[in-house]
Amino acid sequence: MHAPAFDRRALAWRLARFAIVVLVVVLVIVTVPGLGSLRSRFAGAQPGWIIAACALQVGSVLCFALAFQRTFADRVAPGSSVSLALTAQGVNVLVPAGGTGGLAVAGVLMSRAGMAPALAARRMIALFLLAGVATNVLLLIVGGLGVGTGVLPGRASWVGSLLPALIAAGLGAMAICMAKRPPAPAGRHATTSRWTRLARRGAGYLRDGVTCSGELLRTRDPLLILGALGYIVLDLGALALAFHALGSSGLPLGTLLLAYTLGQAGSVVSLPGTTEGGLVGVFVLYGAPLALATSAILVYRAVQSLVLLALGLVGVAGLRHGPQLR
Repeated sequence: MHAPAFDRRALAWRLARFAIVVLVVVLVIVTVPGLGSLRSRFAGAQPGWIIAACALQVGSVLCFALAFQRTFADRVAPGSSVSLALTAQGVNVLVPAGGTGGLAVAGVLMSRAGMAPALAARRMIALFLLAGVATNVLLLIVGGLGVGTGVLPGRASWVGSLLPALIAAGLGAMAICMAKRPPAPAGRHATTSRWTRLARRGAGYLRDGVTCSGELLRTRDPLLILGALGYIVLDLGALALAFHALGSSGLPLGTLLLAYTLGQAGSVVSLPGTTEGGLVGVFVLYGAPLALATSAILVYRAVQSLVLLALGLVGVAGLRHGPQLR
């Protein structure tokens, strides 16, 4: 059984809408009075650094594909795993949903190809937690403790360094406790409201995902860990190179880690511009000039979007006959 073909008309409409948004942003930057500092920074951008940022973004996507392949190594053929991962990354550009939109599409495709939906959902959540959440939390803890103790270079008070690190560590501990907590007996909450049942079902999926993440980590698969870490670290590197492209080194390493990881929280709100706005706001909070942060993050997002869309189209081409399961 194969997954049905992509809805090419819907894909074309999303691509057109994305192009329109990009065109509007460019027109605003070029024509609106008061944005001269942004225009001057873009005019002086160094192409070599932008090309290097593109290379790191390609590496980031390939690391995600590696983590995806290791997560489904016993269920999906390697070529299909790579195509699904690339497609998921492309979909994330067109469907802003905190990085979950593409994974949901990949999960549906695998389910329609014959994989049990519960298994697909469980491992997709585990992959999202490992590659999208755990690595960011780890970097936040390293950055916060590093800046707070003076081990890493950076300028931030204890509220802006140690406190986020402690909160992140606490959330990690809560996730571990959730994984160890046994699920409620079936039928126990049959008389509760529909919304309560949905909330408990969502909590159950999350618990299963956290448990599956632990199972995957216990395999000590170095390729899985390398893929999950490389996915975020290389993306962070691309952002740092966007600052270099505009003639600035940006923030010191410690505060760069803090600003990047905290700024990614904007992607949780599934609205266009929230990720960029969150990143700009946090970078300014940690000491980056507003014009520099805005221009660098726009360059970073342009590089990221174009690379993900291009590789996403490659993934779509690889799935023209549907994903191949083992």
